[in-house]
Amino acid sequence: MKMVILAITAWVLTGVIALLGVSAGSTIWFYMEPVVDTVPDPASYHVAAAAGFLALFLSSVVSVGVTVQAARCNASGKA
Repeated sequence: MKMVILAITAWVLTGVIALLGVSAGSTIWFYMEPVVDTVPDPASYHVAAAAGFLALFLSSVVSVGVTVQAARCNASGKA
């Protein structure tokens, strides 16, 4: 049962990371939209986007791993 709760928590955290990423992206777009094509995009925006996608990818990998481990524990009856 503990592994199932851990798996659910891992997926919730992945969802929160995705939600925060979308929120950050929309905030950046809100402030950059009036000046699109008049000034170049700062390099930090691209670094932040890449870091966000990397965090989401790593969180997804961890969530899949925890889910697989929870399924193994439930199948063997050790949960």
